[in-house]
Amino acid sequence: MVLRCDLCRIEVPDEHVLADHNNGKRHQALLTARQRFESSQNSSIYVTRFKPEHDEALLKNYFSRFGSIKNCFLDKEKHVYAIIEYENIDSANKCLEQSEQCQLDDGTRLKVKARNHHEFKSKRMLISEQEFLNINKEKEIEQHGILIQMLNSQSSIDEQAEAIVQQEKLPDEILKGREEFFKELQNMFMKNFPGAQLCLTGSMANSLATILSDMDLVLVLNDMYIEPQRVLSSSNNSRESMNIDENSCSNDVDMHQNKFKRNASDGSSSRSLSPPLPSSSSSSYSADELLQMSIPDRLDYIRRLLRSSAAYVCHVQRIAQARCPVVRFCHKQQKMFCELSINNHLATANTDLVRYFLIYEPKLRSLLYTIRLWLKQKDLLGKGHRFNTYTLFWMIVCSLQLDNQQLPSVKSLSERANHKRQHGPWNCSIPDINQIEKNISTGSLEQILHNFFKFYSKLNATEHELSPWSGKLESKSSSTNSFSIFDPFEHDHNLTSNISQTNWVKFQEECSLANQILDESSKKRQNKSWGLSLILTRKSLPQKNLIHEPHYNPSHSSNIIEFRVQETNENELDTYVKVILKDILLFEQVNYEMISKKRPASPPSEVTANKLAEKLDETLSAKRRRTDDDGYTATPTMGISYSKEKVYFQVNYRTWQDRRKLKRSIDNEQKNMSIYECEKLISHKLKEDHEHRLETPIYLSMEMKFLPTTVTEKSNQKVQIHFEFQANEQYQLFVDLTHFLTLYLPKMLTNQSAN
Repeated sequence: MVLRCDLCRIEVPDEHVLADHNNGKRHQALLTARQRFESSQNSSIYVTRFKPEHDEALLKNYFSRFGSIKNCFLDKEKHVYAIIEYENIDSANKCLEQSEQCQLDDGTRLKVKARNHHEFKSKRMLISEQEFLNINKEKEIEQHGILIQMLNSQSSIDEQAEAIVQQEKLPDEILKGREEFFKELQNMFMKNFPGAQLCLTGSMANSLATILSDMDLVLVLNDMYIEPQRVLSSSNNSRESMNIDENSCSNDVDMHQNKFKRNASDGSSSRSLSPPLPSSSSSSYSADELLQMSIPDRLDYIRRLLRSSAAYVCHVQRIAQARCPVVRFCHKQQKMFCELSINNHLATANTDLVRYFLIYEPKLRSLLYTIRLWLKQKDLLGKGHRFNTYTLFWMIVCSLQLDNQQLPSVKSLSERANHKRQHGPWNCSIPDINQIEKNISTGSLEQILHNFFKFYSKLNATEHELSPWSGKLESKSSSTNSFSIFDPFEHDHNLTSNISQTNWVKFQEECSLANQILDESSKKRQNKSWGLSLILTRKSLPQKNLIHEPHYNPSHSSNIIEFRVQETNENELDTYVKVILKDILLFEQVNYEMISKKRPASPPSEVTANKLAEKLDETLSAKRRRTDDDGYTATPTMGISYSKEKVYFQVNYRTWQDRRKLKRSIDNEQKNMSIYECEKLISHKLKEDHEHRLETPIYLSMEMKFLPTTVTEKSNQKVQIHFEFQANEQYQLFVDLTHFLTLYLPKMLTNQSAN
């Protein structure tokens, strides 16, 4: 059940949250504003037919005979109408009763009538991120066309990359405005927190920003290290409302749509257990007092400070449940979002490290601008399950570290540092920037781009992970993410935990295509596109490339879920899993024959006379169709190992999406319902929704086996469930579904064993 507040134009999940919202400051403020608006309309009159020489003072003098005037508005551009607002409604009604006799001293007869009534519409507290990105959309498309023409006129790919930098970087006037705004904020915080320091971090600090880049700020109050919050990451497949910012710099969020969700989760409702802030705007705190507050109260104080003291700042909001809690706000004039965190020493250290590498290898700047624009055209850069600038930078660095060690590892840099820099458990030491010697690399930027695309198109992300700290390709420690690259300082933080499997597959496909284009069209061609202008097209790969037909890759059609369960036998676990899939998620178990024709196509092979002869021999010697004891009829298929233990399912409904939203409402309505019954009810409700019905079913197989364990692990049995895609269509939905099952099955089996 979803309830709506029409006044504030937001949706809430239940009545309790709506009651909290109605008692909140914003709702009450809008109620007061609506009353003033309606009262103003009722006590106003609309006047026309006066002459250009009649000014505001003359009109006020004449209409004051009917009562005290509160306000007078005169159309100064066209001098067509005036609105007179009285202190009370009675004065306006008295004037309207004598409207036929309204005549000025010079004989001009005025036309007076009641003011038109309009519906009160509240201004949205926050604009959405998408609206912000669409502000200059048409201009951006036009500039892209100009950029392509400019690239075709260059003589080499290195010159094309430099042209991209000049096109994409911030214009000097905008950069100057942002610098002035930063100085104003710096003075404001220094005044309130003497001895503190406001640091600029991220792409703005290292001259890597574009017109759409945020301004990332860190308020350093002292040397106290604040541990990043460990938030549960949601499955990247589902469209449920499970997303919590894994990294405030990487995941751009729709601020308008998620405003209330954040407030409900970060303690801003009236049921918050955190002590309230003093209501007086003159109350101030020292740096130590601020750090002793709870996270929501700490951010609330900064939010209030920005609203009262910072010019042109609007849409100020706290995001307390992010991995790094921030206050997010917007600059009205420059149309720029800003994020401010407190004592985020890792962010300042990372900024210094990025600056070090940019000075050490100047080509990194052109590489980043080029590859970032390429990702943007392929819809792989931005909010949600996509890449971001910070992650992309370290992907480029790792590719150069592994390519004949063109860049040093972060670990080797820390060992060469004269001054140690420790933040919590992390060694963030780097050599002094003034002592850096630039790397004089002989390789061209074209060759580095080639190597980048080639490296990531062939990277086996299921077996290896990247680490800028060690500068090596390491064996994967977990199978939870499709692609892993870890922070250079915070070694247990995966920068790509938000990247979905679908986007990773698409990224590898696009890398392969870009590498092929650069191989074939790296030389300038008269009156034709070439080089970077070809790979920067907005058109992505066709849909069929992502489902691997006809060039089918078996490694992308399966997913393995590995977990541990309490001691149980195979038959019981098999029954539990089938109950979850069939009774709860509404999978339909089908015969193998139904889907044998829907298996992915095999890669095409070259046909020769010998191969035709071998195929004929196999056909003549093939056995007749056999029937297994369990009733399944299997047709021998070339290159496919059929296992009788496999179970085949047909999925007709997207019961893995939007579960959390329904679970909230069911928990509020039926609190004593068991987990099994609750999950089953959610699926049936989703089944009734036509939007969750699949036009083309998903076909998949499931095979489960127990893995061998040691004597010490005997109480916790290791289980592996292998799901395999069995059709050519709906591949992306299969990826989404198996990502959901990776989290959902172990959770449900744990609850089952507990019961």
